[in-house]
Amino acid sequence: MVMVSPIKTRHMEKLLLVDIGGTNMRHAVITDKSNEISNISKSPFIGNTFDIQLEELLKKDNIKTLIISVAGPKIKNTITMTNRDYTFDANKIKEKFSLKNCYLLNDWEAIAHSYSFISNNIESLKQGKSFNNNILFLGPGTGLGAALSIDNKIVIPTEIGNTSNSSSRLHQNYNIEIEKDTSLENVLSGSAISAIYKKKIGIDLSSEDIFKKFLEKDQIAEEVINGFIKSLADVLSDLSLTFIPGDGVLLAGSLIRTIHPFINKEDFKKRFIGNKKGAHKNILEMISIGVITKERTPLYGNLGFYKKLT
Repeated sequence: MVMVSPIKTRHMEKLLLVDIGGTNMRHAVITDKSNEISNISKSPFIGNTFDIQLEELLKKDNIKTLIISVAGPKIKNTITMTNRDYTFDANKIKEKFSLKNCYLLNDWEAIAHSYSFISNNIESLKQGKSFNNNILFLGPGTGLGAALSIDNKIVIPTEIGNTSNSSSRLHQNYNIEIEKDTSLENVLSGSAISAIYKKKIGIDLSSEDIFKKFLEKDQIAEEVINGFIKSLADVLSDLSLTFIPGDGVLLAGSLIRTIHPFINKEDFKKRFIGNKKGAHKNILEMISIGVITKERTPLYGNLGFYKKLT
């Protein structure tokens, strides 16, 4: 008689997914077998009480694996937030809370890892033709974030929003005085929309309220939103020739989800291609641009990152 050993089945493991932005923290508990994230909780991010809150979340479901994405540049295994005096250290978190695993990702690194979950939730802004496996993820929100995904395996986060080489010439899109040494996110983000509107008219409004005025045909709001759209096309053109994303550019975030239905696609395409000629024009013509309509992409990216490890 041949004895057959029973197949050992791996028990489902609970994961705590956490995404921390400049203001708020979102989190969800999910099993490693799941592909959908529900019951997402949102709370203000308060550095002084974060450890207490995290300990409660981990103990509640006896969680030993944490995947956390944070808005800020990642250096080795730490992230210092760009708008807060707070540093996340994955090694220290793992040790302090006796975790089996603690993974720390830049927020746009996480978004790039979300592709497997968002690939069916993309609306086209510009058609193209795939010619390599690089995808550029970009999003103008409170700041400006971007990451390059290669073969849906390797992700390279960037700090493109804090560069300044191309920002000065974008001021002409808004018909405002050129400011030297300003960062790119100061002319291409939700915060930029608010700041430029205030500079023009002296009124402090959120980008959401300015967009409402745009829909009401307010002249200044139209000038600012149209300047934003022109700047987006200009920046995407430069970044496309920098990173050569032959599998397309994907835009993420609530701001672009709100604005993109009102973008004239033909005008945007002409602006994107600009005065390029020859091989460079051909590259830009082939690059597709889409808008991710699925929300909470960093949390899905955290899950996507973990699944690539297992």
